[in-house]
Amino acid sequence: MNTERAPPSLFPNHRGTQLGKFAKLGIGHHFRVCNMATSGAAEVLSKDSLLEWAQKDERRMLHVVYRVGDLEKTIKFYTECLGMKLLRKRDIPEERYTNAFLGYGPEETHFVVELTYNYGVDKYDLGTGFGHFGIAVEDVYKTVELIKAKGGKVTREPGPVKGGSSVIAFVEDPDGYKFELIQRGPTPEPLCQVMLRVGDLDRSSHLLRESFWHEAAS
Repeated sequence: MNTERAPPSLFPNHRGTQLGKFAKLGIGHHFRVCNMATSGAAEVLSKDSLLEWAQKDERRMLHVVYRVGDLEKTIKFYTECLGMKLLRKRDIPEERYTNAFLGYGPEETHFVVELTYNYGVDKYDLGTGFGHFGIAVEDVYKTVELIKAKGGKVTREPGPVKGGSSVIAFVEDPDGYKFELIQRGPTPEPLCQVMLRVGDLDRSSHLLRESFWHEAAS
């Protein structure tokens, strides 16, 4: 496995700032937007339709790969501050990299992060294509206090979103990757969102619908 190759696609999002075929992500790879003709806007599913679709469809996102400069420091932040578990770790000395898989449950049933440390590389250009991960927590205020106590960086203090009632906060991991903490009730899958910026929302949505069968949620 060569970790310098592009990773699997992630979820699209509603804000777009990157232009051209390639949008450089904060994960150190490039996300390729194929030059495909669109067939109109995606149908936005209602909440009931979305739940029905999810119950019938067994496909799911498996993991997201990104690079970090200090693997042990990042593992410590994810486990102690974000509540993830270290699921497995592997070292590939002949390829000069180490992987660590973390998440909120087994890889067989949960979406996980795959951290990659390339020997001798301690810093990456985060770019502008990657936005943030979304993590559901039961108490945003307590989570932020824990992160502060552990020396973590909080970039947006807890509070309601502008014009709404959802309570959120933003924090950064040791490499500067952003995490949105979203206050919600108990859930079996806290790692609930990945936000990317794209230059053509319709084209990116079409690619995912045609290639990976994602649906747009209202």
